[in-house]
Amino acid sequence: MIDVHAHLFFDELLGTAGALGPEIRKVGEDRHEIVVGGYRWPIGPKSSLAETSLQRVDSLDEDGIDVQVLSLSPLWLLTHTPAEAQVPFLRSANTLMSEWCAQQPARLAGFAALPTTDMGAAIGELEHGVRELGLVGGYIGTDARASLDHPDMDDLYEACVDLDVPLFVHSTVPGVDGPPGDPRLDRFDWHVTLGYPHEETLAVASLLFGKVLLRHPDLDVYVSHGGGSIAFQHGRLRKFASLPRSPITVEEFDAQFSRLWFDTHVNSHDSLTLLRSVANPDRLVFGTNYRGWDSGGVDEVTSLADEVVRNAEALLRAPAPAVTTMEGRR
Repeated sequence: MIDVHAHLFFDELLGTAGALGPEIRKVGEDRHEIVVGGYRWPIGPKSSLAETSLQRVDSLDEDGIDVQVLSLSPLWLLTHTPAEAQVPFLRSANTLMSEWCAQQPARLAGFAALPTTDMGAAIGELEHGVRELGLVGGYIGTDARASLDHPDMDDLYEACVDLDVPLFVHSTVPGVDGPPGDPRLDRFDWHVTLGYPHEETLAVASLLFGKVLLRHPDLDVYVSHGGGSIAFQHGRLRKFASLPRSPITVEEFDAQFSRLWFDTHVNSHDSLTLLRSVANPDRLVFGTNYRGWDSGGVDEVTSLADEVVRNAEALLRAPAPAVTTMEGRR
């Protein structure tokens, strides 16, 4: 199994983003929180951030995962931080990601976090990450721009095509380093539980109705958490596409939607069934948010095992890293 949705923090980055930190605070026995700017998120024992590559591979063996593709925590993308701070922060993050994965190259790979505050720098970091660091694609937040069909994004999309790598789009928390989000989500960690899927749904809708995939016919975009609530909203958005005021036709909606990649990390067999009923089955990949609060496991997609492995290999232009079976290693 290839897990394409897992995140890392790096202790070496603590305190390197100026007033934003990041920092880790102990808030109780075996309880810590990550703090970025004014945003706090519980993370449990700090030891979970100090894992070696070999320790991670041992855990993957226990969990039945052959290969894992990692990305920086989305809390640390710092999309609204000035470029003079964001660019070196993410360059350091990508270097650390590359070095960490390179210790177990047959089992671990990484996405390059891109400093989209400066789109030229983002393209440069993508090229550096892929060509020099051996990372397998780009990684941005849903807030890279107010809408992902913004013209500023086109050069980055084309750079992904030129390098023949995918772009991973992950939801973010508004207000971490920029404008505050919906204050109604301040309760009960709703910025993550409800806000993340909302952000992903908007991202998918922007890609579709903004004609991004029509402009870039060879672009591969992978969206986390099954695209948020897009499976549930698919019929409603497709209905809108049939109206005269829609910027795209139903045929253009269908053609673009079939090209989007989604992971299976939706926390419910029923939700996965719905996602499978509307998404292109060749564009579903396995994801866990490994060890996160909502982490899922191999058992959730057992019936899709061969399918999602083949799909992940296609997304990653694999085998990259080399994929071996659990049986083959024993």
